[in-house]
Amino acid sequence: MIVITRIDERLVHGQIGASWAIVYNIDRVVVVDDEAANSEIEKITFELAIALPRRLSLLKMDDAVKFLNEKTSERLLIVTKSPHAVLNLIRNGVDIRSVNVGGMYFLPGRKRITRAVYLNDDDKSVFLELKKAGIEAEIRCAPHDRSIDLYRSI
Repeated sequence: MIVITRIDERLVHGQIGASWAIVYNIDRVVVVDDEAANSEIEKITFELAIALPRRLSLLKMDDAVKFLNEKTSERLLIVTKSPHAVLNLIRNGVDIRSVNVGGMYFLPGRKRITRAVYLNDDDKSVFLELKKAGIEAEIRCAPHDRSIDLYRSI
């Protein structure tokens, strides 16, 4: 069961393992990123950030679609770098109902939404597609932070 889906360009870091996974009682963190899935260094780094008994799955998009479309009793936290990946998962049948945005950082062409979220026009367009699909979207860097409605911010 997907408990939370998070967009964070850092993917997995201490806050994921020490805060999000604990607050939401997560059994498995599922990282969806083609590039990271091919990196042994990132896999080792991510595993260090996820404390046992939680498990980590580092998957390419196609593998993630298959994995996430299987029924499981595990409580899942999905992490990906972009709204494009979330939209792709949804278009491929993955049952995502809301998205937490925690870290999309400054790059040329992006405009500040909050201190930790910067979006370009393409990002905004994808988020509006998610909105049309009925997907809720919030900005929250840490689990106990105040939730900000992303759609009202863009």
